[in-house]
Formats: sequence, C-alpha cells, structure tokens
Amino acid sequence: MSNLDESLTPSPNRDVDFKSLPSQPTAEEFFVLSRIDGSQTVAQICTTSGLGKEKTLRCIEQLRHHGLILFPGETPKGPPRAAPKSAKPAASDDLASAIQTRFPVAFQDFPFDQELLAQAVEIEDDFKQEILFVAAQLDDVTYYELLGVSPDAGRRDLRASYFKMSKRYHPDRFFRKVLGDFEPLIERIFRRITGAYQTLSHRQKRAEYDASLANPVPTEDTSTQAEEENRKRELAFQLMSQRAQDALVEGNLVTAVRDFRKALSLKRDLGLAMMATRRLMAHAPHLDDAALFARAAQKIDPSSPEPRRLLGQIYERKGLPDDALLHYEKALSSSPDDQDLQDRIARLRQQAS
Repeated sequence: MSNLDESLTPSPNRDVDFKSLPSQPTAEEFFVLSRIDGSQTVAQICTTSGLGKEKTLRCIEQLRHHGLILFPGETPKGPPRAAPKSAKPAASDDLASAIQTRFPVAFQDFPFDQELLAQAVEIEDDFKQEILFVAAQLDDVTYYELLGVSPDAGRRDLRASYFKMSKRYHPDRFFRKVLGDFEPLIERIFRRITGAYQTLSHRQKRAEYDASLANPVPTEDTSTQAEEENRKRELAFQLMSQRAQDALVEGNLVTAVRDFRKALSLKRDLGLAMMATRRLMAHAPHLDDAALFARAAQKIDPSSPEPRRLLGQIYERKGLPDDALLHYEKALSSSPDDQDLQDRIARLRQQAS
C-alpha cells in the first residue's frame, strides 16, 4: 500500500541528467513522468494515466526515488546545475531547432496556413508554427527521424529522445487550454511519437520495421485506405462518445471531459459538443469546461445561435454579465426574431442600468 498523499501535486525536476542515473526508468515510468507537469494532483494522475491506480502510484514512487519529480517543499538533491552561458539557448530552443532539421521541407520554406496561425488559441506563435510544420510531414519521415535518433540507437538514447518529444507534445500539457484546430494536430503528433517509441523499443517490432524500410510494401489504393481510416475514426468516435456519457452517469466528470475532448478530436460533431456543454453546465466546478465545448460547437457551426446562447448562460452563472450580454447579442444577430434572446438581453441591460 502506498503512503503517498494523493492530494499533493508533483512537479518534474528539470535538473536531472538522465544519463547519470544508476538505472533508467521503465517505459511505464517514462509515460507517467510525461503526464507530470505541476498542474495535477497524484489522484488526478492516477485517474488519467490509464495504467490503474496501484501501478501509477508505484511509478510515481519510483520517479520520486530517482529524483525525477519533486513534491511541494522538497528540494533537488545534489549540486545545482550550473547556470547556462549567455550564448547558449534554452533546452526547449535547442529541441525546437533540432526538430526543424528532421523533415524534408525546410522550416523557412514551409507554406504555413495563415488562417490557422491567426486562430486565437492559448499557444505561443512559435509553437503554432512548429505544430503545423511537424503534423504536415509526419508521413514523410521515419520513426528514427521523428525521434531524432540514428538507426543504431540504443534503448537509453531512444528513451531520452522519447521523453523529450512526448513531454513537448503531450495533450495533458495543454489541459483546459483553448487549442482550436491545433488540438487534433497535437494529439496526432503525440500518437505518432508514442507509436515510434513502442516500435523501436521492441526488438521484434523494430526488426520488422527496419525490414519494411528496406523493402517497402506497395501501398493500397488510396481510396480504400481512406475509407478504412474513416471507418476506424468513426468507430473510435462512437466508443469515446459512449465512454464520456458513461462517465457522466457515474459522476466521474474529469474522465467525461477528457473523453468528450478525445471524441471531438476524432469528429467535429455539433450534437456531441452541445450535449457535453449542457451536461457540464449543471456542475458549477466545470463551467470552464462547458464553455470550452460551447466554443467548439460554435466553431463547428458558426451560423447557429445555440452555442452563443449557451455561452451567455455560462457567463451569467459565472457572474460575468458583460460577457454574457456580448454572446447573447452575437447569437441574436444570427436569429433576430428569437424572443428568448431578446428577453435575456433586455434583462441584462436593465440590470446594468
């Protein structure tokens, strides 16, 4: 039985040199480490890891033993890392520069979608460009190139590279952030990184993959491949939608939010986005999540007044009448004869006067 206080929030210890560890963490420990960013409690990590509570707790304890994570009040062991020289860029800048060299189209020559770059999302502009650059060329590089390792790389180098890349693109890094159309791109990149590591770290799978690179199999008809891909995505969408609704019935709202987001990343479904919004509006601690799904619904169908109406109701419940009024007015512009919207606007204006 673990003695960990599950209400504590661990953070990654970025002062650890992986190569200096006496023993390397397991693949499961690396996976759990990739979900630790200082924003989730131990209990939340156990819920979202997918490994089960007991196994996740063991991984967290081992990561703490290795000194790879810190709990509130703990300080890193050993001498502090020397301050970087002024001419040396930050580690994240080093990784960003390295990633730009791994793909066939040069970064400076890449045709960025300006409309996507202009989206008002909670992602830095440089990282927006990187996401578009990487996602568009995933099918044009090998697993080795994606991870930035040589074809003869050993397990230690593979793990180190996988940790850096998975940490950079892990969906939990962007938890509760507004991502817009970048969300499915981030998830696609993360899935490809994970698949690359799982293949290259398994001896037989790696041998088969290497053989496929040496003797590529002719591809199927593209229309057949597309149909099969669409079928798989639809099945996955239905599965995640059902899991989200089951989680709501069980009262597990954190899991429901996660699965609704996964379902919508597979298929931009207006009905599901609206249902998620309405169900979460009934729970005050999840009004921000409800607003996220309402905004997703508004993007799916910009002409519909319903997502704006729900956003107005959410902001009213949050005690933000000015924001509520703004959304009601925008909804009314799409449906000028809507009496309910007219009444809501009149009431808020009267309260403000």
